[in-house]
Amino acid sequence: MNTQPSPGRALDPEKLLRRLEKRLAKSEFRRTELEELMDGSQAFQRRVITDIEAAKAKIEQLYASLEIEQIRTEQLLRSIMPESIAEELKANGKVRPRQVESATVMFTDFVDFTKSTEAMDPVALVGMLDRYYGAFDEISAKHGVEKVKTIGDAYMTVAGDLNDSDEIDHVAATCAAAVEIMDYVSGRLDQTEADEIAGWALRIGIHTGPISTGVVGTKRLSFDIWGDTVNTAARMVSACAPNTILLSAASEKLFDQPHRVEQHGDIQAKGKGTLKAYRLRTS
Repeated sequence: MNTQPSPGRALDPEKLLRRLEKRLAKSEFRRTELEELMDGSQAFQRRVITDIEAAKAKIEQLYASLEIEQIRTEQLLRSIMPESIAEELKANGKVRPRQVESATVMFTDFVDFTKSTEAMDPVALVGMLDRYYGAFDEISAKHGVEKVKTIGDAYMTVAGDLNDSDEIDHVAATCAAAVEIMDYVSGRLDQTEADEIAGWALRIGIHTGPISTGVVGTKRLSFDIWGDTVNTAARMVSACAPNTILLSAASEKLFDQPHRVEQHGDIQAKGKGTLKAYRLRTS
């Protein structure tokens, strides 16, 4: 609006001043409104940025937790089955059965286990088995031998072309693991401080032949092996004297250190008749 006085009209300074004051007040009000809007917008932006940063941090934390769980899952799989089989399970959700033409199976069991542990505290018993089997696991892995499972006081392993790779000398590897396991147990025959009873005597049976392998179960997966080779290895350990390692004729024939083997004599194997057996020297 034109504030200049019209020609011939006297200027009213007070009126003009009031007009200017009103316009100034209105302008100030609008400026304050605009500043409040800008402050509100900036506060909103800061809240949004804060929320985004918090969400990002949460996602990164969840991702880190997921990576940890994935590593744990992979470690668990590799602890219960050969690596290539674990990789196949991860990739396909299932594992094809395998036929291995030549593998070496080993069984160990403790002498008079049931009788010697009848009165033993169950917690202490599990602790003892955990110490022994933990050591067996380390020894087996050291020699490239796969643990299959434990059944009570029996410990079962297999070695051979299980990972779709170049075949290892599975007989020699199993024999080396057997000797080291026997040495470990023999060194604890008089141990009483950490355990309620002295250590157990051990028997080990070994046999070589064809096996079938696979993963069974859905909620609780289990790697296992089957075949007459498994049964024969079990028969060999049943015929063992305490603190003795017996090889079948098939394993003895493939063992590349004949000077460490001596004839044991024939054994009677349930369901299999008479079998030749050989004793593996531990020293």
